[in-house]
Amino acid sequence: MHAGVADVHNLCWKLAGVLHGWAGPSLLGTYGTERQPVARETLRQAVGNTRLLIQVQNLRNEQLRGGVSAPVELPWAERYFAQLGLVPGATYRSEAVLTGHADPPPAPSSTEYVPTAEPGHRMPHHWLTPDRSTLDTLGAWFTLLSPAPARWQRQAVAPWPLRVEALPREPADRYRLSPHGGALLVRPDGHVAARWDEPPPDDSTLRHALSAVTSYAPAR
Repeated sequence: MHAGVADVHNLCWKLAGVLHGWAGPSLLGTYGTERQPVARETLRQAVGNTRLLIQVQNLRNEQLRGGVSAPVELPWAERYFAQLGLVPGATYRSEAVLTGHADPPPAPSSTEYVPTAEPGHRMPHHWLTPDRSTLDTLGAWFTLLSPAPARWQRQAVAPWPLRVEALPREPADRYRLSPHGGALLVRPDGHVAARWDEPPPDDSTLRHALSAVTSYAPAR
């Protein structure tokens, strides 16, 4: 179920971009590039869960034949349907993610989730105000989070839908973003598309990033 929702979320913003004219058709090809590794890991986990369940059933049958009424207690429960690393921890590598390097993502783990704001990872939760999270800033638009939002707000980004949000000092420091203008660019599906540890080198930085992420170069 989780994988199905993420599949739709990954594809729908790309389709919307193409239909509304702010993404190129080749962006649609990144859907398979990003989601196939997750699908393979999901299938591997499903097979593993089935084997665990069969083991428990076999053991329980042996206990019942031996007259044991106590429930089965095995150190397997924490591994059954342990999906934190697979759902919020899914990592993407494609033309729609600006990593700054060509290294492949780490092998997916279905059980471990370590929050990170590196490109390709899902943007972690952090409180922006006592009742508003970074996740509340996401929607049918790109979100730019920065401890110095004014440095980015003056950049022209039409035709892409974009909202600029202030990022508090604590999460900015945690992710080693300069308080003078470091930033995270988050896609509509919640995955980090690009990051800048330092202030933007020029006023076209964001425009170039959005163009690359969406495979679209608007006419000037």
